[in-house]
Amino acid sequence: MQFKSVTPRYPRSTEPCFSFYTQGPLFFMLGHTIALAFRGLSVYRWNNFPRIEQVSATDHIAFSLHISILLASIIEEEKGIVFDRDYIFRKVLFSSFSTFVHSDISSEVKDQVKKKNPTIYTELENIAYGMLLSWKLPEWMKKDMQEIHDFSKQENHPYQKEDDLIAFSKLWASYHEAYFSNEVYLGVYRPAMNVIEQKMGQPRFDLFRSYINLDPEHQNDLERFLLSMRRLQSSYRWNSMRRRYPVSVMSHLFLTSFIAYIIGNIEGKNRQEITYMMTIALFHDIPEAITGDIVTPTKKAIEGFEELLVTVEKELVDKYLLGYIRKYTFSSEYEKRMLDPWGQVNGKLVKLADNFSALFEAKIEASVDVEFDKVYKDLKKFLHSSPYQSVDHLFKFGIDYFEDNIEDIVRIKKL
Repeated sequence: MQFKSVTPRYPRSTEPCFSFYTQGPLFFMLGHTIALAFRGLSVYRWNNFPRIEQVSATDHIAFSLHISILLASIIEEEKGIVFDRDYIFRKVLFSSFSTFVHSDISSEVKDQVKKKNPTIYTELENIAYGMLLSWKLPEWMKKDMQEIHDFSKQENHPYQKEDDLIAFSKLWASYHEAYFSNEVYLGVYRPAMNVIEQKMGQPRFDLFRSYINLDPEHQNDLERFLLSMRRLQSSYRWNSMRRRYPVSVMSHLFLTSFIAYIIGNIEGKNRQEITYMMTIALFHDIPEAITGDIVTPTKKAIEGFEELLVTVEKELVDKYLLGYIRKYTFSSEYEKRMLDPWGQVNGKLVKLADNFSALFEAKIEASVDVEFDKVYKDLKKFLHSSPYQSVDHLFKFGIDYFEDNIEDIVRIKKL
């Protein structure tokens, strides 16, 4: 890992979303939301199935987001249908919290509960949101949570096409999780795959299916792009160190995106700026799907090697990722996010989120591994030197409360 300077480059927005300072001591549970997001690292998909890969809830969420953003970009360019990315990010983010709270309930069981007794299913969702809204959190976060929850209870609302896009993306991601394991455990996943195929056959998904479908043996370029990116689920951070809880690069993208959301709000950025920060965070490590997570000591072992890697990385990313979407004009924006994330507007704040994600990752391991304890302390010193107000608040309301037992907090709030 490499820690980079995060000195300010851009002035604060004159139209902030919410004031962080006016909240006083009311957001001491901010660290609990971060801990809850990190809980998704240990919530494994298909947990009662034999499987050839470990896909965490955070892996699934990040990949589903990428599918949604790609399809939204293509449809906007070709059809002129505009999707609200601000809503997409917040819907995926806060709806995932329900998964982290009800981590012991499988998707199949949820589907059956929803079918047989929608009232109980709705109550399960209300419990999760009710718990979160009862926490001492900043008003801007509570407002976003409440809006997403309110829309989810309406049959027809202004963001129906965004909800359809998100639902389709999650199904597509789920199908490929099942497909690859089914290649080894023949037939075990077939009933689940049949259910997914049936769901994806709904008319509301016709437009999305016209771009990506369910035939991994006959892939088009968009499917090749997504499945190449999917390799991030098998690429793990801190690869040269012993880890109790391995964090995939894909999961790291989701966690960094959430922390970027927090930092953007604290720094007074407007909604458009925050959404773009979350987008950069979601893209910043994608080249590692091709190159792997090469640790900093290796990069600096030989003079000129780090510079050479930059050239090689660009060539490989173009060959195995960007080459599949070059016909679209938005591919140039994708390239910037992948290869120069910190050079984008508010990129320094996203780098700050990246470093905080690394800090929390190291914190998880520090209690049992001396090497991680050193990384944690070094990162902590490095971040304390940053001039951003969000650093002080994340240390004050994030790190200390991140250490609380999230299981106890979730259990208490359910009583």
